Amino acid sequence: MVKGKNINVLKRIAIVQSIVNEKYEVGNQSKSKRQVWRHHVNAVYPMGERTFYRYINTDVEREMAEIDKRQLKIEFSI
Repeated sequence: MVKGKNINVLKRIAIVQSIVNEKYEVGNQSKSKRQVWRHHVNAVYPMGERTFYRYINTDVEREMAEIDKRQLKIEFSI
């Protein structure tokens, strides 16, 4: 069996990444990634800081493509 991430986990990662993109400001210490994790992400999805940074660095589109390749597809022709 191929080890990979579940689709629901990838959807959660995409939501966390969108929260970070919305709230994070470069150079502003009160809106740093760590503060975004503490105040916004951790309130919605409780997780450790290490998991948060792993989520930020995940390429969701590539992972979804990998899952799509493993999915069995049946094409019907008439």
